[in-house]
Amino acid sequence: MKKLVVAVIAILMILPMCVFAQATGKLVGVVTDAKTNEPLAGANVLLEGTVLGAAANADGSFIILNVRVGSYD
Repeated sequence: MKKLVVAVIAILMILPMCVFAQATGKLVGVVTDAKTNEPLAGANVLLEGTVLGAAANADGSFIILNVRVGSYD
């Protein structure tokens, strides 16, 4: 009986982790000038249709966290 209770508790503890696995991700990139190919420091990057965004750092790179899984423009 104890083994059954322990097994049920273990399953109930593991199940929520499986449900929320890969619910969000991150978007990483670099913003550069189209003509000179130089990084654009301080450029604002916004993900259309969301309130998510980031500012590029000195070398033009940015990271947007907690992006829901899907396709974006």
